[in-house]
Amino acid sequence: MRQRFRQCFALLAAVALSLSACTFTTVAAVAKASSPAPRVTAKAPTAASAYQLMRRNGATATSVHIKGAYTDNGQQAQLDVAGDCAGMTMRMLVDFGSGVIEVLKVNDDFYLKADAVYWTRLDGSAAITKSVDGKYVKVPAGSAAGTGDFRVGTLLGQVLAEGISAADQLNPKVQTTDVDGAPAYLITTKVGDVKFYISADGQGRLLRAESAKIGTLDFTQWDSVAPTSAPPADQLAKTPSL
Repeated sequence: MRQRFRQCFALLAAVALSLSACTFTTVAAVAKASSPAPRVTAKAPTAASAYQLMRRNGATATSVHIKGAYTDNGQQAQLDVAGDCAGMTMRMLVDFGSGVIEVLKVNDDFYLKADAVYWTRLDGSAAITKSVDGKYVKVPAGSAAGTGDFRVGTLLGQVLAEGISAADQLNPKVQTTDVDGAPAYLITTKVGDVKFYISADGQGRLLRAESAKIGTLDFTQWDSVAPTSAPPADQLAKTPSL
């Protein structure tokens, strides 16, 4: 049981950090529906300056909330992760279609919560499943050690680096639009049809990253994500066999 638990938790960490390989996705219809039609304007900044401002502000952000859909090795899933970029606290929800798996990170401790279907598939033991269903399980240190650089800041850095290594890879035309009512600039890449929606309030915050091929991620709560706390004792499962 402990070995399978370790492998499964490491898989969740790998999934959350797999975006740099372009594995986050959603169907094209969803991506198109989520983004309004852009408007061309002469007042927009250059593509290079807008992108560099986004990169600089993203690199100095203290926290962010990232939400979207993706696939990992052909399996579709929904991702919802929020936390501080330094990696002290984080809350991540992953839905593979059969139920939501929740991971909390508080300093060096990880907690996992899943439904009975997940635990039955992992262990097959009715006793274990009953004791952990709907409760948090503190991840053994040996399992958490294999997660690598498991933090929101790493994920954000990978998204910001996606598809662009030089300004000449951007289309020069910048368009104005809005994302959920917030004024935004839209910049696009020449190859791969990657789109970045950047706040037009002077802060240059990334609001959305999108592609017809790799999908959509939304970015909110810049520098304002509340710290994650450890679960209360009555929500922790007692699982000595894990």
